[in-house]
Amino acid sequence: MIKTFTKNDLVRFLYDELTAQESKELEQLLITDSELRSELEEIKAVQKGLDQVTYSPSKKSVDKILEFSRQYTKQSV
Repeated sequence: MIKTFTKNDLVRFLYDELTAQESKELEQLLITDSELRSELEEIKAVQKGLDQVTYSPSKKSVDKILEFSRQYTKQSV
């Protein structure tokens, strides 16, 4: 039986979440299917970009949290 792999399967492949059998089948298919290889490369590029993203809260958000904390401390005393 020939299995059709989805983009979700490709993501699972990158994160090593496929079964051993699924991985083997996908690896074999990648040898012959250039379109699937291309999709995998696109997903790898997105994964690399996500790994480089950093988040930090805005000063306004931090100030609101600190103010809430101060108000909460005053109320509980």
